[in-house]
Amino acid sequence: MNYVIGIFLAASLMLAGCADDAEQESDSQENASQTKTKEEDKEQRDSKKNDEQPTKATDNPQAPDTSSLTEVGDYHKDEDGSATLEARSTYNETTQIGDVELTISDVKVLNYSPSMDLIDFFHPYSDNETNFNYVKLHVTVENTSDEPVDFAPVSVLETNAGEKKDFEGDFYLEELYGVYEGNEERSGQMGFVLNDTEIEKLSTITVRTSDVFDEDKTSQAKAKTIEIPIEGS
Repeated sequence: MNYVIGIFLAASLMLAGCADDAEQESDSQENASQTKTKEEDKEQRDSKKNDEQPTKATDNPQAPDTSSLTEVGDYHKDEDGSATLEARSTYNETTQIGDVELTISDVKVLNYSPSMDLIDFFHPYSDNETNFNYVKLHVTVENTSDEPVDFAPVSVLETNAGEKKDFEGDFYLEELYGVYEGNEERSGQMGFVLNDTEIEKLSTITVRTSDVFDEDKTSQAKAKTIEIPIEGS
C-alpha cells in the first residue's frame, strides 16, 4: 500500500513540475509576443510619421514660398523675390539621437533673387546678395523624454564640394535650435546659402547634428552624421 502511495505522490509531483514548466514557457512566449508587438507598433508609428510628415511650413519672411516647386526648373515669384528649383532630394527619414528624433525632408536646392527690401539682410550670408543658390530643408525635432534637452538639428552642413556651413549660416531663423522641453516637438525650415558649390556638380549634402545635452550641458548622446543624396543637379 505504501508503495502505491509513493508512486502516486511521485507522479503527482512530476505532473505539477510539468505544469509549472508549461506555465513558465507560456509566460515566456507571451512576454516575447508582447515585446515583438511593441517593436512592431513603434516601427509602424515611425513609418506613419515619415509618411505623414508635413513638408509645407509657414511662409518665411526671408524667402519665397517654395512649396509649389516640385520639379527641377519650376519657378515661383512673390513679394519676397523669385526662386527656381535647381535640384532636390526625395530623402525623408527619421534619425534617433538619444532621446531626440530628427526627421529631415523636403530638401531643395534653389536659385534665389531676393526682393529689393531683403538684399541688405543677405549681405552677411552671400557673396552676391542679389542672386545666389541655397539649400533648404524641412526638419522636425521631437524630444521623446520627459526632461529638457539642448539640441541643434544642423550643427554643420557640408556639400560634396567641401563647402561648410555652421548653424549660424541658417537664414530662415525659425528657432529650431536650443532647449526642447520634455516631449516638445518643433517643425520648420532651414536655409543655407551656397557660395562655393557648383550646383551642376552637387551630388550630396551631409548634415551633422549636435550632441544631445541635458540641462547641465552634459552630453547625453553623441552627434549623428546624415548623408542626403541630391538629384537633378
